[in-house]
Amino acid sequence: MSNLPSNGFTKTICIALFILVLSFPLYGASSRNNHRPDLISIRLSGSADKKQMPDARFLHDKHTKALEDQDCNKCHQKEKNTFIFKFNRIKNSDYNTDKKLYHEKCIGCHQDRHSLGKICGPVASECRLCHLQTPDYISAITPFGFNKSLHYRHEMAETIRPADAGKETNCSACHHQFDKDLDKTIYIKGEEGTCRYCHKVEKTGKARSFQTVAHIDCLNCHYKINSDNKKAGPINCAGCHDADKQSNIEILKDIPRIKRNQPDSVLLSLWVKNALKSGKPANQFVKPVAFNHKTHETKLEHCYTCHHESMESCTTCHSRMGSEKSQFIRLGKAMHATDSLNSCMGCHKQNLNDENCAGCHWQMADKHFAENNCNKCHTIDRKLLNPIPETKDKAVKIAKKEINSWPYPHSLIPQEEIPDTVTIDIMKDQYEGAILPHRKIVNALLKRVQKSDLARHFHDGTITLCSGCHHNSPSSVTPPKCASCHGISHASEPDGRPGLKGAYHSQCINCHQQMNIKKPVSTDCIACHKKIKAINNADAAIRR
Repeated sequence: MSNLPSNGFTKTICIALFILVLSFPLYGASSRNNHRPDLISIRLSGSADKKQMPDARFLHDKHTKALEDQDCNKCHQKEKNTFIFKFNRIKNSDYNTDKKLYHEKCIGCHQDRHSLGKICGPVASECRLCHLQTPDYISAITPFGFNKSLHYRHEMAETIRPADAGKETNCSACHHQFDKDLDKTIYIKGEEGTCRYCHKVEKTGKARSFQTVAHIDCLNCHYKINSDNKKAGPINCAGCHDADKQSNIEILKDIPRIKRNQPDSVLLSLWVKNALKSGKPANQFVKPVAFNHKTHETKLEHCYTCHHESMESCTTCHSRMGSEKSQFIRLGKAMHATDSLNSCMGCHKQNLNDENCAGCHWQMADKHFAENNCNKCHTIDRKLLNPIPETKDKAVKIAKKEINSWPYPHSLIPQEEIPDTVTIDIMKDQYEGAILPHRKIVNALLKRVQKSDLARHFHDGTITLCSGCHHNSPSSVTPPKCASCHGISHASEPDGRPGLKGAYHSQCINCHQQMNIKKPVSTDCIACHKKIKAINNADAAIRR
């Protein structure tokens, strides 16, 4: 027997709702399909001064799939046997000429397919199907990065060996420099750099824009290899710019270090560099930094994260007082700016968002520059620089010796001095005291610290970790109790300090959430606070 109501109208409504609910996944999928990694907005040069319709919205991969029996020649012309990815022209013309070209070629192709009974796009007089006031597609282009894994795969790929005989790798197939005397690009071994050093967002002089280079050079290479029936990279938009396809790209784990004549260790000091350059003693401003270049390479995907304008030393552009070459960004700011991922402190700050760090650092206020401990990085003893090293190699040896002397961690508190448990019983009139597994938590934090070279360097012992919970008290084996700063009142102090109950819950719950600790969940009070017996009896009486 049916469970639907007997009323006919009500039954009809129920059936309609049932069908609608079943249809939700279909509607959701359709909505997601509107997000396209191949969406191109066609805007002609010189169009800003014209009264025109909205930009034409073009789905590139949809067209290449429809024309899969033809190659790129259908829409793109070649120059010096290389496809130029402009529509049916080598370079832009004036606005009216290019507009006429698009209309004739696009509509003409649509009309030809229509006459053959094939699926086609809009034909003449259907302007609004391309020039939409309200676009029916959303761009979902995911930026594409050339990480170390992809770099190595290209470096060693048999299919793209350069023409020069005896080359061990494919470096010369991509890397080049512009020679002004020869008025052409040449390859110089040992001076390779990222494409972005010359090819900026916009075209500069004779250097093409980075987007132009990435599409013309990479796609033409892929196209040529693919046309030889060999495995090649993608030649469609989704292959590079679709988030799901990006996540499926194979990542190689054991990748050799990119060789660029770089040292393992570097002595960072402007005054030492100036002394080496001039051959004369220099005034000493601040202790130099022993920089572990090799370790930092393993943590970053790109050299230009630090060397953002060239592979040269930071001081090439950033002087002590700043210069026009560095846009007047002084060396000190370049190294210490907390709002830039290109700086040391900015990058370190970003690392604090890692779940192994965020549990403690989420609540810590940013320190002013003067409040930071400079000696954590500026560690080179002045005695090691007396006399000033007369060669770069000797300076490197000083840095290497300092780095090798760093023990991890420097000091540990004996386990027996770390309280095993701590009982928090501020709410003992309602709940039993929460028993905090104190030693277990400390050891868990120590274990997480060992996963990061950065954390091991800045946490030189167990006492440093105590600051995660005992956040505003001096580092000590016997820190003051939380109640020393947080009162029993539920109201916050004038300076923003929460009451004791709020402090406990905020710190514990937020720490678990930041560190991705699944249990106990924030709503499971009894996981930490067992109800006292009197309240349990009262609950049982209510249930009876």
